[in-house]
Amino acid sequence: MQMMKTKTKTKTLFLAAMCLTVGMLTACSGGGNDSNAQSGASASSGAGGAATGEPLSFNMGVEPWVGYAPWWIAADQGIFKKYGLDVKVVNFNQDSDINAAFASDNIKVANIATHTAIKMVGNNGLSLNGIVLLDQSKKADAILSKGNVKSIADLKGKKVAFEEGTTSDLLLREALKENNMTIDDVQVVYMPASDAGLALLSGKVDAAVTYEPYISTVKSKGEVQILFSGENAPGLISDLAVIKSDYLTAHPEVKDKLKQVWDETMAYWNSNKEAGNKIIAEKSGIDVADLPVILEGLNYYTSPDQEKLADSGEFLQAAKNIQDILANQKVLNKQVDLEQMFQLK
Repeated sequence: MQMMKTKTKTKTLFLAAMCLTVGMLTACSGGGNDSNAQSGASASSGAGGAATGEPLSFNMGVEPWVGYAPWWIAADQGIFKKYGLDVKVVNFNQDSDINAAFASDNIKVANIATHTAIKMVGNNGLSLNGIVLLDQSKKADAILSKGNVKSIADLKGKKVAFEEGTTSDLLLREALKENNMTIDDVQVVYMPASDAGLALLSGKVDAAVTYEPYISTVKSKGEVQILFSGENAPGLISDLAVIKSDYLTAHPEVKDKLKQVWDETMAYWNSNKEAGNKIIAEKSGIDVADLPVILEGLNYYTSPDQEKLADSGEFLQAAKNIQDILANQKVLNKQVDLEQMFQLK
């Protein structure tokens, strides 16, 4: 591994181009104050409770994946500001765009899939830390087929559409591995997740790996079956808020503040479903009536949930499994110190 990724994961609704300078980044995201792109432009209050003094300003990158939805609600409801954070939530169209913006320091915090974070460290040598575990996909990521392709084994020799390097890629390889197959056993057809399901319906491919809301869209337009989903591989597909390590060192309070924002936003959303879902629908382009079914495919984690997963070793074991899959794919240049990388407590 990245309910809203265009990590829902309604990518076609946003600009496809990623801007490589701070000025261009601001332009792509609809304008705004350039001071938001400055690292640590102002001081913030202590880690606990509401903020005093000048807020800490930075850009946070997201994609229209509903797993990141609480950040949109937090921005809309002023919850970031309550904790002394002046956060500009910048939307990106696809993984490569947000990854490039994070690598080039145009955003200080990125919301990405766990497997993407591991690859950033292992392949690009980025120094980052995962500080908030956001969600885990259950049925929100899936391998779809129709007709006579009724199992993963039936994919042998068949055309499978998916977006390279994404959670879809990871899910497919795990499904193949569990069925004693490899990626070489299928005909790979690379395309955006937004197009994969439609390619399946039109008969251009035999299977598609995609995620919500595309899964629901495809199911509403034709008879398809789910061959494999995140539910079949617990912990495989999850999302994190990651931060540049040097920025975290300079502003250690930001970790607890973002956790507090996340928790308060989740509480607000749970108590104000209609208002929260309206914000999500506006940001993602998903019909508000379709959100409940989509959201059922995700588990969101609060701070106590994260700490429990960290204490039990469950998350670290899942991360090790992801790293092993990446290594076996030969898409990871070097092993990552996962215990150092993830700081969820």
